Order: sequence, then C-alpha cells, then structure tokens
Amino acid sequence: MGKKSSEIKIEGDLFSETLKKAQGAYRSKEWDKFMKIFADNKIDLLKDFDLLGNTAITMAARTHNPEILKELLRNLSEEQKWRAFRKKNSQGNTLLHDIAVNCSTVAIADIVLDFERTTPFPPELVAEEEEDIAELSEEEKQEREEEKRRPLLEWKNLKGETPVFKAAKFGKLKMLNHLVTRVDGGDMKIHQESSGETILHASVNNQSFDVALWIIMNMDMSSLVLKRNKNELTCLQLLARMPSAFKSHYNDHQEFITKLVYKLLPDEGYDIEGCNYFGLLRSPVRDIETGGQDDARPPNPGYLSRANFAVWKCLAQVFNWIKKIGEEKKKHQLAEHLAGLLVRCDYSWQVTYDESKEKTLDELPPVLYNVAKRKKELKWKHRKEFTEDTKQEDELETYKHHPALFIAASNGIQEILDLYIKEHPESINHVSNEDGQNLLHIAVRHRQEKILDWLEKQPELTSLASQVDQENRTALHEVAGTDYYRGSALPGAAFQLQEELQLYKRVENIVPTHLHMHCDDKRLTAGDLLDIAHDNMLADAQKWIKETAQSCSTVAVLVATVVFAAAYTIPGGTEHGSAVLSKTPVFIFFTIMDIVALAFSLASVVMFLSILNAPFELWDFHKSLPRKLTVGFAFLFLSLTSTILAFSATILITISLPWKQWTSTLVFSSAFFPVTIFALIEFPLYKKIPRLFYRFFKKTSVGQSSTRAN
Repeated sequence: MGKKSSEIKIEGDLFSETLKKAQGAYRSKEWDKFMKIFADNKIDLLKDFDLLGNTAITMAARTHNPEILKELLRNLSEEQKWRAFRKKNSQGNTLLHDIAVNCSTVAIADIVLDFERTTPFPPELVAEEEEDIAELSEEEKQEREEEKRRPLLEWKNLKGETPVFKAAKFGKLKMLNHLVTRVDGGDMKIHQESSGETILHASVNNQSFDVALWIIMNMDMSSLVLKRNKNELTCLQLLARMPSAFKSHYNDHQEFITKLVYKLLPDEGYDIEGCNYFGLLRSPVRDIETGGQDDARPPNPGYLSRANFAVWKCLAQVFNWIKKIGEEKKKHQLAEHLAGLLVRCDYSWQVTYDESKEKTLDELPPVLYNVAKRKKELKWKHRKEFTEDTKQEDELETYKHHPALFIAASNGIQEILDLYIKEHPESINHVSNEDGQNLLHIAVRHRQEKILDWLEKQPELTSLASQVDQENRTALHEVAGTDYYRGSALPGAAFQLQEELQLYKRVENIVPTHLHMHCDDKRLTAGDLLDIAHDNMLADAQKWIKETAQSCSTVAVLVATVVFAAAYTIPGGTEHGSAVLSKTPVFIFFTIMDIVALAFSLASVVMFLSILNAPFELWDFHKSLPRKLTVGFAFLFLSLTSTILAFSATILITISLPWKQWTSTLVFSSAFFPVTIFALIEFPLYKKIPRLFYRFFKKTSVGQSSTRAN
C-alpha cells in the first residue's frame, strides 16, 4: 500500500516568485518585462531557471537576439559572468554548448568567446574552485584541472561532447563553421570523438550531409572516414543503412505530381555554407586520401540555370510542399556526393572469401513430401528464431562484418553500388569472408528487386549466380528462405505469395540449371526450403483467397438477382406486350446496362466459384488463382457500375426528366457515388495488379534470355 497523500512530504518550491514571473515573461515572449525582472533581481540570473539546471542567461541566448543577452550580462560583474559561462547544467552542458545547438545567430557565441579572450580569470574564483575539488580523487582532480585550463570551446559535457561536436551532431552548419574559426590554434582532435562515435558519425547519423561534407572538406579529418563507432560501423556503413536518404528510395513512394516536380527542380545550386560557389555537387573537392585540393574551379553556370534556380526558389517560398520536395532533393544530392567521397576511401571489399575452401554435398535429399513432417524433423537446427530483438541484433552483427557495398545492396541503395562500380569496378565480385555470400545472394535474400535489375545488366551476373556460400546455399536458396523477408506492399496474402513465387522463378532462370537440385548443409534443395519457409504464408493466402472469393461471390449473386428481376419490371409499362418507351434513348440505355450487369455478375460468380473449387497448392498461387481473382474483381466492378447506370436510367424514365438537362446530370452523378466509393476502396488493389503482371512478364523474358546466355 502506498502512503496516503497527507503523509507525503512535499519539499519547498524550487523556483522563487521572481523566477516564476520571469518564466511567464519568457513563455509569452515579453522581453522587456523579462529583462526588467532581472535588472531588479541580479542574483537570480545565476540560479536554476528550469528543471535541467539552465540559467536565465542560457534562456536569453535562446532568443536569438544578442541585445537581450548583452542587457542581462550588464547586470553582472566579471566574476559573475565567468560563473554564468562556466556553469554546467544537469547534462554537463555549458552556455556555449547550448548556444551551439539552439542559436542561429553566431554573434551570440561571439559574446561568450570575446569575453573569455579579453577578460582574465578572477583569482578568487580559482581559489573557490580549488575548494570544490578538494574531496575528489587524484584522477578526477587532474581532469578538472585540465578542463579549467582549457578554453570554453573545449569543455565537454557528460557525454564527452564539446560545443563544436554538438553543433555538428545537430546539423548546425553555420554555427559549426563559425566555432571552428574561433579555435585559436587548439588541438582539433579534441572535437573529433565523443561517446563512442566521431564527429563525422554524428553528422551522418543526423542525416546532416551538408555538415558531413563540410567536415571532410574543411576540417582536414580524412582519418575519420575509416573509423568505426561503438557498433563497429564506419560512416559509409552507416550511410548505407539509410535508403530514405537517396533518390532511388524516395521515388518509389511518391505520386506522379511529386515525381514531376522533383524531376523539374534544378540539380545545381545546392551549396553548403563554407563553400561559397555555385554547383558544389559537381565541383572538384578535397582529395581526402592525400589532403590535397584541386586547383580547378567549377565553371560558372549560365544565366538560364541561374534563372531556373531563382524561379523555383520563389515558388518554394510561396508553396510549402514545393519547398519540402526541394529539401528532399537537396538531401539526396548531398547524400550521393558524400557517398562518393566515402566509397573512394573504402577497400573493405578487397577482403574476399577463398572459394578453394568451398565444400560440396553429394547426397540427395530424403524423399519427404509432407511439409509439416519435414519441418518437425528438421527442427530448424542452428537457426536463430527471429524475434524483434534478436532480429535487430543479428542485423547489427551482420552490418559489422559486411562491407558497405553489401549493406547498400540489402537496403536497395543503387546509387552507392553505382559509385562502387565507378571507383572500384572489381568490387562487384566481392565474396564475404564471414559467410561466403556475394552481391546476388544479398540482393535476393533481402528482396531488393531494383538491385537485381541492376545486377542483370552486369556481365558478372553469370559468375555470381554460379557461386555457393559457406552453408552450401545458392542464390535460389536465399530467395526461397524467409529469414529476411520484410513483407510486401501488395494487398492480400495471395498476391504477396504470388510475388514471392515470381521472384523465385526469376532467380531460378538466373541460377544455372545444375544448381537447381543442389543441397545445402541441411540436405535441403531450394524447392524444399521454399515449401517449408512459405508454409505459413501459404496457409494465410489460402484462408484469405477463400474468404475473399466467398464474399465477392455473394455480392455478385445479389447483383445478378437484382438485375434479372429488373429485366421483367419494364419502366414505363407495356402496351400489347411491348414496352411503351422502347424507342426512347433512355430506355435503350437501361436495357443495355441491365444486360451488361447481368452478364458480368454471372461471369464474376463463375470466376469466384472456380477459385473455391481450386486445389490451393503452392504453385497455384503463381499465376492461376491471383489471375482468376483479378478477373473476378474486374467483372464484379463492371457489373456494379452497370447496375448503377441502369438504376439511374430507370429514375430518369420514371420521373420523366429531360435527357440533356442539368437535372439529369445531377441524378447520374448521385447514382455514381456508390461506384466511386467502391472504386476508391479497391483502387490500391487494381493499381498493383498491372505492375505485378508487367513485372512478371518482364522478368520472365529477362530470365529466359539469361538462361539462353548460360
């Protein structure tokens, strides 16, 4: 039982009434009132202003107005200013740390740095600090003594970060550029590393690629390129884990208008501060291996390019969505440029697997056709169960040992692969020394079809497809397994399974025929592994397609019943056995729509019943069942559309509306509302179907040509 509220002891208020008034003035941005409060209460300027231990001086710096900070500092003596500048909050951050992250005006940083440079440290404060460290250990005393002698730019917080490091970590390029110029002959190495990562890692992690480029080109830190962080990853490996930072990933998830604007936006003009020339991305940069700088300067762009850039810049100021697209394109351009610099220094791909140690397995697999029994007998020995935690650990462990080339392939970043082939053409033949896998193995196991498209254009494809890894697995084994399956964007389990089978067939056409029955260390062929690994997916697909076919067939039968009855209830009545309005255009339209609706609804019933009578074997989901379901959906949609049109024509006949007046148009528009709703709901499915069939026929033809080439 917890204590009663009456028994709980409440400590005194942390903030005085003066500070509370100042906090209110700060929140409401009443700066005159804020400054007046502290003019009358100078001592409160050094007290904690918030729960993190920041002072009012820190909060004044966050206003981005140097005059407010200067006004508050006028109330303090030199000794008190030193106290304010050297005071650390609960995270170990000084005022300069906070300015580096939260201020956009470099003049505010100059207020602190100029004071430190021109004002001697008061002796009484030295004696006071010596008393504070009297109870510390010798090591701690030495550390504090060293820190006291350092300028504020080199003070570290609890994470070991200097203000320069924090500016880079949070992508504050303007502040970073300025702070580095204020480092007076100090050791720049003190700003390079903190909490297990380098300043370059920190900027890449934050996707501040302009900062990363600036660091490489201006701080002469070429050694940082190959350093690893606490997870044993280089900056290039870190970048290869960010597919969203590259154009190839961005365009996959955007609508047509966004893609069009992205394409029309200029490629030039994405300069970064500290590099004051137009077209940075196409310019020569520092050779990060030798530290040299190309003497050549990029040619000035023509007036047309400048005009185009100016027009889009104006549009971005008016339309926020264009501005966001422009920011994305800038990020992609900078990321690709950064990747090019990092790839140039990466030689991890040269450590490759010795194929002479490759072992083979001549035994044939046991004849066990029951998948459930086979799964039980195998018990998936030596295979880790992929819970969310263990999956992340396994991926991180994989990233440690795989070069950035493989990490980029696993994340579908084609730009990095292009850069590797340009800088290191032989890198495409790299084989991992850890598991004996090559680029093709990695691409298919992670279902990166764009990378597979790219590999199919390379002359080394035949060689890659013939290789077997250390577990005697071919590329066909990798696509048959689901250890790295990330799901699919296709709607419905049946179409997801179809996508898997199509990819398997595609890789089967690439892998040489003599490896199709090749066994791995567990004496499994790729076909065995496909059956076992996709057993649960098959069950889900069977259940989904049955339920979908049953539901849709019920709707189709209902539509058929309605339109069949409508055919015998002739609108306008009959005379001598003939329809009174048989020669009017509206009646003819009604008759045609009613017949079309009946025909399509019955056709859809036939298609859905053929699905329910199918055997639902694995390879039935490759073509047969998804195709029947797609055709059934199309027939059902057409029957519903025709039914609504027939109903609209009946309304026009019944209330005798003129055929070509706005009232008739309104009736037809209202009648189309249910059809529109149905179309919007099913649109994602229909949008995927043409792409799915196009991809299948394209890959089949490519695979057949590859087989003939083999």
